[in-house]
Amino acid sequence: MNKTVLLFLICLYSQLSFGQTEIKTMFYNVLNFSSAPPRERVDILNSILATYEPDLFMVSEVESEADAQNILDYSFHYTTENIVQAPFLANPGAYINQTLYYNADIFKLISTFQIETNYRNINHYSFELNTSSKIAFEVFVAHFKASGGEINENERLYEAQQFIDYIGSFPSNTNILLAGDFNMYSSSEPAYQTLLNGTTKLDMQDPISSSGDWNNNTDFAGIHTQSTRLSNSDFEDYGAGGGLDDRFDIMLISDAISTDINSMSYIQDSYKAWGNNGNCFNDNINSVDCGGTYTQELREWLYAMSDHLPVVMSLNVKEDLLSTAGFTAEQPVRLTGGNLVNDRLDLRFSPEYISEKVSIFNPLGQEVSSFDVSSLEIALDVSALSIGMYYIKVGQIPHTLKFYISR
Repeated sequence: MNKTVLLFLICLYSQLSFGQTEIKTMFYNVLNFSSAPPRERVDILNSILATYEPDLFMVSEVESEADAQNILDYSFHYTTENIVQAPFLANPGAYINQTLYYNADIFKLISTFQIETNYRNINHYSFELNTSSKIAFEVFVAHFKASGGEINENERLYEAQQFIDYIGSFPSNTNILLAGDFNMYSSSEPAYQTLLNGTTKLDMQDPISSSGDWNNNTDFAGIHTQSTRLSNSDFEDYGAGGGLDDRFDIMLISDAISTDINSMSYIQDSYKAWGNNGNCFNDNINSVDCGGTYTQELREWLYAMSDHLPVVMSLNVKEDLLSTAGFTAEQPVRLTGGNLVNDRLDLRFSPEYISEKVSIFNPLGQEVSSFDVSSLEIALDVSALSIGMYYIKVGQIPHTLKFYISR
């Protein structure tokens, strides 16, 4: 190869590789965490996460804020990355919740919100990427109503419609990821079609475009995510049995992410049911007959951890990450009781904001309340405020957090 050609190839490679960042995402239903056995599941989860190393880890079926904290404290020992947890958003009246963990050197959490539904709320996390253009990324984590039958399908349809109504005003180029346990049996289910049809401005896309009846169908054996177990009798009856024959766990992306000319785009063929070798239909995920790319050791961990498999997907960002200097993931205040409140707003402040002024504004920009931070945790009486949306601003920090009073 002559020097001219070699120089050309080096320059071409440099141009193609410049400004490219891969973001790895994972959603996982961790099954009644942490009541369900075995008791060492924080360690098992650490082992599972180490096989993929997600930058964005979305979960469902976390039972309490303390359980969510235990995941943060013990299930990321495999990495030295700056993994933090988003504020815990509890589902009112429910005993299982969704939450999210993220690499704070990549993402900056701007705000959180819950879309109220008839069963479990849908969590919304609004991020800004640590890039020169501060790419916006809207992440939603859902857990739709379970079980078959028309009544449950209608419940899921309502939940899907609430999501679509919520994003109705979003611009067509919005980067959206919706991940969750959808509990849907077929692509023809009205709730799934409602999600794909989107709004008048944008549609949602299934990255792997797998249309059909997913339930108990060998054609979809490679993307099934439940159940990892033939029986739940060894797990104190937690979770489902029956073997791997349902595609319940799904990630959807907006139109913008589905095209590779966008600032953020789906990496083709990166969507996987993690641990599924495609040959485990109606079997235990740890069966010796299910060998392949995913090792026996990983499949043993997955069998012990949950009756669901994680789903994973990678995104390409066409900008380099900036230095983390000046890019702080520490939020000045967290809504420890979630952002749907009645008469009390529970707040936790970072130590450096002691003595800072905190202001609460209504949607018209009018200050309706203010106080100085006197301790790290404050229970604020908001009984005098009317039902509706409010914004919290701490000192001169430019970003705000939203909360909603619903009585």
